[in-house]
Amino acid sequence: MDITIGKKIRELRRARELTQEELADKLGISSQAVSKWENGTCYPDMEQIPVLAGFFGVSLDMLFGYDVKQMDEKVEELIMDAKNWFWRDIDVCMNKYLDALKSYPGNEKLLTQLLEVYLQRSSAVGDDFYNKAFELATQISEDTKDIFLCMRTKSVLINLYSRADDYGKMKEIIGTLPEVYPYMLRDKMRKSSYVLKGEDRLKWAKEWKIIEIQELYISCDMEGQGYYEIGKYEEALNSFSQYRRVIEVFLKTDKISLDSYLWAGMQTHHYCAYLREAGCLLKLGRKEEAKAKAEYAYYIISHAWISEDGSEDYFNNEADHEECMTPFRQYYSEWGLDELGPCPW
Repeated sequence: MDITIGKKIRELRRARELTQEELADKLGISSQAVSKWENGTCYPDMEQIPVLAGFFGVSLDMLFGYDVKQMDEKVEELIMDAKNWFWRDIDVCMNKYLDALKSYPGNEKLLTQLLEVYLQRSSAVGDDFYNKAFELATQISEDTKDIFLCMRTKSVLINLYSRADDYGKMKEIIGTLPEVYPYMLRDKMRKSSYVLKGEDRLKWAKEWKIIEIQELYISCDMEGQGYYEIGKYEEALNSFSQYRRVIEVFLKTDKISLDSYLWAGMQTHHYCAYLREAGCLLKLGRKEEAKAKAEYAYYIISHAWISEDGSEDYFNNEADHEECMTPFRQYYSEWGLDELGPCPW
C-alpha cells in the first residue's frame, strides 16, 4: 500500500480542523491508530478504507479502488428506506439510521436525518431526545463546512432554545447567520426560470412564484407582529392589510372555495390576516370594524376547504371541522377578540 496514505489522512484531518483524538472518536478507534497511520508505522485495515473515504467525502479511487459516488448512492438508499418508517414506526426509523452510521460514521446526510428523528421524538425541554437533538445539532453546526447545512442545524438550535424560552441564546445564534439568503445564488429554480424556454421555464417559474409569494406575505405578517408587540397598532394594521392583500391578489377565483388557493395552507394565512386586522382595530377602538373582520375570517374558514362544485368538503366532516376550528378559536383569543365576546363559532 502506498506510503502517501498516511499523509493524505493527515491532510484531510487538518482540513476538517480535527485533532487526532477527535478523528479517532468519530471513527470509533484509538488515537494511537490514527497517529500510526499518519506517521506511516501502519496502515488502515481494508474494511476501514471505505469508512475513511465516506467520512472525509473524497474520492480515493486511485489509492484504494473505492468510489465515493457509490457510497453516496448507498447512503441515499439507506435514507429512503429509513424514511419509509418515520410515520409508521419512528423507533425502527431511528435504529436504521444508527445502524447506517456504524458503516458511515460522521456522514452528515445520515446525521441530519437522525436529527429530524430526535426532534420528532422529543416531547419536552430536557427530555432524553431533546438533549440528543440539541447535542447533535450543535455537533453538525460546528463540524460542517456546508453553509446550508450549518444554517439548517442552527435553525434547529434556535427552535430548541425557543422551547426553553431562552431568548438570549436565540438572538445570539441568529446573529451568526448570514443577513439574507443570497438572491443571486442562481439555484436550479432561478436559473431555469431565467434561461430555459417554454414548458421547461414554466415548470420552475411556477414553483419560484409560489415561494416568492409566500416570502412576501409572511414578511408582511412578521412586520405587523413586530409593530403590534411594541404597541404601534396603526402601523401593525397597515402591515396586516398588506399581508391580506398579497394573498388576495393571487387568489385563483373571486369566490372563496378550495379552488381559490395556489397551495394547501394558504387558506389559514388568509383568515389569520383578517383576525390580526381585527385585533389591531380593537386596540384602536374600532369595535364594529373589528367584528366585521372577525366575521369574514369565519366566512373564509367555512368555505375555503369546500370545492366550488361541492365534490370535496373538508369542513362539514366532524373531525375535519374541529381540526380547522381549533386553531381558529386559538387565534381568535390570542388576538384579543374575546373582548368582542367569546368566539361564537
